[in-house]
Amino acid sequence: MKGDTRNQYSYEDKVGAVKAHIEDGMTSTNAMDAYGVKSKSAFFRWCSTYREEGAEALRPKKRGRPRKA
Repeated sequence: MKGDTRNQYSYEDKVGAVKAHIEDGMTSTNAMDAYGVKSKSAFFRWCSTYREEGAEALRPKKRGRPRKA
C-alpha cells in the first residue's frame, strides 16, 4: 500500500533495543539491526525517553479524543 510507511514496535522490542544499547554497550547500529528498528530518529528518541523517564515511558499511550462518559 502506498503511504503506509509507519512501523509499529512492541514495548518489549523498544525496551530490548534501548537496554542493549545503553546498558550492554552495544552500538546503536547493531542494536537497531538486532531488533529490526529501521528509524534512527525513533531509536534515539526512545533512548532519550528511557534515560529521562525509565522503561515505563516507552509503553504505548492511548491516542485521540477521550470518549464521552
